[in-house]
Amino acid sequence: MNTRSTPGRWFAAPVAVFMMLCFAAPILIVTWYSLMPSRTFGLTGDLTLENYRSAFTDGYGRPLMWSLMGAATTTVVTAILAWPTAVILHRYAGKWASVTSALIALPIFISESVRLFGMSVFLMPRGGILAGTLNAVFGIQIGSIMNTWAAAQFGMIYIHLPFMLFPLLLGISLIPADRIEAARDLGANRWQSFREIELPLAAPGLMIGALLTFVLCLGANAEAAILGGRAVTVITAAIEQRFNYAQDWPMGAALTVIVIAVTALIVLPVLSRLDLNKLTGR
Repeated sequence: MNTRSTPGRWFAAPVAVFMMLCFAAPILIVTWYSLMPSRTFGLTGDLTLENYRSAFTDGYGRPLMWSLMGAATTTVVTAILAWPTAVILHRYAGKWASVTSALIALPIFISESVRLFGMSVFLMPRGGILAGTLNAVFGIQIGSIMNTWAAAQFGMIYIHLPFMLFPLLLGISLIPADRIEAARDLGANRWQSFREIELPLAAPGLMIGALLTFVLCLGANAEAAILGGRAVTVITAAIEQRFNYAQDWPMGAALTVIVIAVTALIVLPVLSRLDLNKLTGR
């Protein structure tokens, strides 16, 4: 027996126990609950797949698709916005990079609901900052985008941009400046340098940012409730409705398991391709 490997196992034991109690056990309970008959409030009864059948036949597929589309759109848009921002912070901000990063991260420490209500004031058609500024400066009057999917999407991009920016900033820091200069000396244009050097080297940070943004957006509900006005029902709102208002816990559990499964199908293949040691410089 190799006694040198034993301490590592003991040190890992608390983490393993924590993951079993706080991660695996709740998922198993929710999965078991999803197999109970409708409107059952216990874990005993005849197992059935009726809740899963109802999830795809009673109109719950549409909220799931809206959630997936919103998460995918937010991920793409935040990546497009975060890339030039990260490049500027890393290469050109200099001593102001830390201050700028702190200002970008500061809203994370403020309640999400408070920020979204502030955004609703910004988007109000009358008395709102956006409408008032456009009317006063340019004489342009705009209708309200409040209580629409566009408003909810705008809020998701606003809330989740930092979760894309900071991992991407870490990824861009892995790009050696001399490689970019060498590529340009060899005749590579800006697009070729980006495609062949910058994007592959920054890919770990980009993928982590994309995963964080996508998973958080998939479970987002406040944006649709506060800015979207429930114009579009997302899957998390449907789950909340089944648990709280309809008192149909097995159906809510089935929807939860479906969301977990969809998330795992998307996240696990990406995680398997990530080299975290490279990203952390180990």
